[in-house]
Amino acid sequence: MAENKKLQENKEVTSKVANSQGEYINEQDKKVSNDAIEIINMIVGVIEQLKSKNKEESLKTIESVLGKLEVLIAKDPSKELIPVDVKEQVIDYPGTLEDIVFTREVVKELIDNEELQKAREIMTQLASELDIYVTALPVAAYPAALKAIVPLIEDEKFEEAIVLVAKVIDTLVLEKIVLPLPILRAEQTIIKASELTKDKEDANKDELKELLAYAKEQLVLAQALGYGKIEEDYTELLSQIEKIEQILNGDESTKDIFEELKEKLSSFMKSFNKVSKQTQMPKAEDKNK
Repeated sequence: MAENKKLQENKEVTSKVANSQGEYINEQDKKVSNDAIEIINMIVGVIEQLKSKNKEESLKTIESVLGKLEVLIAKDPSKELIPVDVKEQVIDYPGTLEDIVFTREVVKELIDNEELQKAREIMTQLASELDIYVTALPVAAYPAALKAIVPLIEDEKFEEAIVLVAKVIDTLVLEKIVLPLPILRAEQTIIKASELTKDKEDANKDELKELLAYAKEQLVLAQALGYGKIEEDYTELLSQIEKIEQILNGDESTKDIFEELKEKLSSFMKSFNKVSKQTQMPKAEDKNK
């Protein structure tokens, strides 16, 4: 692997990045519905009641769940999914740009040699991101599914009812939000640089150069890892960085020189704060379309 080293992150930037990650997670946590969690727990409880062949209790629980679902739907009829759990995972590729380029070449070679499983194992490590997983209750679909279980319980077909209840629980939806860490680091670095130059004519240019170099490195890493539209999203950002580099290498004022870049980076980062669409597997028939 290449011996090149990544630039060191400013300590204040590290703190800003950590805080920002926490804010993204908290944003999703606030959407979790305790009522929806109670509904899930009650449905899980129905399985135990059915195992005990407790017909009256299981019917009573389902009736109560249906009532709670009706209230949830009435609160916001347009909402199809209601979050019940949030978990996060950080995957942070430790290598440099040269490492990424080299690793991609290795992956291509493995694929060419039809060693797909080895390629897949390496590919899963080519990521630097905060993944937020949101488990959601498909509130609109649950009433009909639960009502279909009632006749089985009435007929005391407990085993069949248990199978259907389990299927209802399995319909919980898992959504994923992918937030690229290199872009987040670049954004927070430029925010720090902005703080140093806001309304200031003569900020420390050496310090600003270090911050800018780090932000640029992170954007190039993000681009190499394939976050966003590779050409379209990065061309303007990197061009803006080059303009700032020229200012820092000359005698011009540092006043507000990072404001435009800060806004562009914040907008770029926000574009990732949404549920990722699942990539559809291609089919041979698509080749001719």
